[in-house]
Amino acid sequence: MEKDFCQKIEVQFANLLNKKILFNKKRFILTADEILILKKFLIITVLRIKIAEEDKVKIPGMTEEELNSLEGDFYDNINKILDCKTKEEAFKYIDIYNETTNMNLHAYVKDILCSYTVFVRTNYCKEDFIIPDKGYASYEGPIHVKKLTGTLDLYKKSNDPFLINLARMLTPHDYSVFPIAHDMAIIKMSPFFKLIVDGSRYNIILPPEAPTISKLLGFGNVQTFTSPKVKENFGKTNEYKCEVKQLSVDDVCFLNSLLLLNARQYLAFADRENIKRSLEYVTHCNTEKDYSFIKQKP
Repeated sequence: MEKDFCQKIEVQFANLLNKKILFNKKRFILTADEILILKKFLIITVLRIKIAEEDKVKIPGMTEEELNSLEGDFYDNINKILDCKTKEEAFKYIDIYNETTNMNLHAYVKDILCSYTVFVRTNYCKEDFIIPDKGYASYEGPIHVKKLTGTLDLYKKSNDPFLINLARMLTPHDYSVFPIAHDMAIIKMSPFFKLIVDGSRYNIILPPEAPTISKLLGFGNVQTFTSPKVKENFGKTNEYKCEVKQLSVDDVCFLNSLLLLNARQYLAFADRENIKRSLEYVTHCNTEKDYSFIKQKP
């Protein structure tokens, strides 16, 4: 399995990462094929953990054999997804009406394939990212369920097919953060937030407990979460203009709190001094865990 991951996607992603994403500090253009490579890499980052025995889906009253028959073949399906040339081709392997679909794959693959991508850096604030052994962390905020029910309610009132298509793309995750360097991360955003940050004909009213996008998602501002701009190439596949967003110290501390709390056994960082403020933030928010060992000098 690891050999397939390496040959089919990690080599391609490493080339993309080093030649284009890390090299450009402010903006870059990705092709549709490169976006798919990136999303495949994020999929295997998540699934490396999810295929562990303790993370397998368990349904009360169902035996392991019954559950296996419901799920289909995990390894066969993930290899098919990694072999896909387009996002649309991959969707047929997570179709819930397909009897060979693996339900463990369905939510996680759908979550990433339907997302849009935001690139963030920490160059200005000088606070580094913490990288957990899981490789990522997800966030579910105050509207993680309401964003689906609200979209469906809006569809019933407007009968706009765009909204029902959007509803089919939604999962409880608002976003997931994937550090790819000590000062850079990829954030996979739920497509729902395009209605708020990119502008739409619908007026999205945020709840009183989270009246701003920062309160809703824990960090950032409207500009942080804008999606890549589509550059149409007539007769060819589209390209995507990606702007790299700079984060504040408070932004990085919040994201690091998610990453640190999602670590199973291990974590990585470049310099203790450059995560000091994040450790203070996490210690203040969560007094149950002791992170003093990280701050100690060797």
